[in-house]
Amino acid sequence: SDQSTQKGYTSLLSFTVTDINSTVTKLIALGAELDGTIKHEVHGKVAAMRCIDGHVLGLFEPA
Repeated sequence: SDQSTQKGYTSLLSFTVTDINSTVTKLIALGAELDGTIKHEVHGKVAAMRCIDGHVLGLFEPA
């Protein structure tokens, strides 16, 4: 069975960005919500955003 069509699953789109803070600010202005906090990892900053349609966007700013 195709798990992506079962209840509880959502798509995840991941993007590499040059400035995660400004990207998060722009997406919030468009109606998205930050899911958690911006995390500072060894390899760079990461964040998850939830769109108004329920999809999740993964953001990555390389160190």
